[in-house]
Amino acid sequence: MNQTKKQPENGILTAARFDQIMKNILSNIKTLLLIILGMSLFTLVFFSHFIIPIFPVIVAIFIIYVTRTQRLLLKTKQTPIYNLNTGLVKIQGTVEALKILETPFFKAQCICYSYENASVSYTEDGSDHVTNATQSNDFQDFYLVNETGRIKVIADHLNLSFLPAQVKTIHSIKQNESDIRHTERTLKNGDLINVMGNAVKNEQQHFELRAEPKSPLVISTSAIENRTEKGFRAMRYLTPYILLMYISVNYFLFFAPVKLHLEKNTAFILFSFFGMPILAVILGLAGNRMYGFLKVFFSNLAGICFSVSILSFPLLCLLFATETEFYRIICIWLSVFSCTTLAFVINYRKLDEIFNTD
Repeated sequence: MNQTKKQPENGILTAARFDQIMKNILSNIKTLLLIILGMSLFTLVFFSHFIIPIFPVIVAIFIIYVTRTQRLLLKTKQTPIYNLNTGLVKIQGTVEALKILETPFFKAQCICYSYENASVSYTEDGSDHVTNATQSNDFQDFYLVNETGRIKVIADHLNLSFLPAQVKTIHSIKQNESDIRHTERTLKNGDLINVMGNAVKNEQQHFELRAEPKSPLVISTSAIENRTEKGFRAMRYLTPYILLMYISVNYFLFFAPVKLHLEKNTAFILFSFFGMPILAVILGLAGNRMYGFLKVFFSNLAGICFSVSILSFPLLCLLFATETEFYRIICIWLSVFSCTTLAFVINYRKLDEIFNTD
């Protein structure tokens, strides 16, 4: 007599199937918990007051990170070629190379180039963003020459991003196609440049400039470094007032007692959202038509109104969305206005000297 095994009926949860289901759930429990925790933190931070103290810190860390090369470039002093030592150096000199290259798009004659072909799309407010980009470059070794000597630059990896760019955007005639932006940066014979890289000795015991694996040779000019240094100097002047604003805004948001229970004032809301930017435009136009003290006075008032508008707009949106007490909103707006005004009044001569002198 033939005997056959009895199969479990469909729809019946056996012990084996139950164990398998529980193992699958337990194996993914950590992932599920992390997802839930992440969503909770995202909701807690981005839809509450906690974003106000956190976001400026994130921005500050990001700025420090992305400007690390510029800060190192400014910090590194120029070294004469005859006085080189092994390590990081910066040398200024004139470019010399034998081979002449031609750039892909503008057909410019050069000795090194970087080229980017990017697809550009536009948002509703008119700002553009790159959706896709391809990059190519062609480098060759060259010599850097000045009154202190001549040194070979091994151009395996060059960072040309600080050099002026030649840009042309080809606009598409079709509605659904992106524009194409062509960007080229070049290095030519006779260019006076600064090169930051590592000085190493070759087999003949002569110094050469080379790139490190994670640190390409950085090419810049004195004009570019001068503009960068001005930007950092302006930030040093403004940083104390930014910190004061950060402290005062968070104090009135989290710690200050509510002394008055005020009803929402429509006039203040309209002025803070729309009146300040309109006033900035009017004062700016008035300042452009004047001279001397009046020009400086109206231009600085326009700058104050514009800066307060930019800084307070996201704050006010969040505060009204989270139904913050109107008393706190007014105190926070006055903090932004006061710190911005102090920064302009105390530093306007320094800032004018920075940006209006060569």
